[in-house]
Amino acid sequence: MRPSRVLKIYYLTTFIVGTVLTVPLAQLLQLQEVGARGAALMALCWNVLFIMLLPLVMDWAERRYFKARFMALEEVAKTNPELANFITDQCKKLSIPGLRFAVVDSNVDDLFSYGLWRHNPRLVVPGSFLAADSKTTVIPSVEAELSRFAHQDHTFIFLLFTIVQIMLIVLIKSLLFH
Repeated sequence: MRPSRVLKIYYLTTFIVGTVLTVPLAQLLQLQEVGARGAALMALCWNVLFIMLLPLVMDWAERRYFKARFMALEEVAKTNPELANFITDQCKKLSIPGLRFAVVDSNVDDLFSYGLWRHNPRLVVPGSFLAADSKTTVIPSVEAELSRFAHQDHTFIFLLFTIVQIMLIVLIKSLLFH
């Protein structure tokens, strides 16, 4: 299993949970216990909760399934000072504060990054990337991954989930409870 697969499973699970929650919310809307704006706000709230739980779930999965070791960049500098300096420079350049570095013992040379709204960023790398002799392949990969992290936004996906769930609430209310 790869970290990107864990992320996809998390997206799927949160979408299903949010969709299931639309049924009782549609019923509350039909009973006029909740107004239309209140129902939309509740859907938005649970999706914001899912966004905020994302880094915690990913940290848990990294430790449990991938046996990730979170390290400070100072520890990386002991084995590969050039990589540590490069990561520090890139984080400054891209305005990524407080990067947490995770090392996974894996045969696959995949990098993965995640975080919440550019806060508490994590970069997951295979242990082979720490070797000082692998800088020609590592540095471009790290640069691309940090750049991707600086421009990704999980919020958009959860906003799309919210829009779909609000449409489902209206559909369920009109079809089942009308």
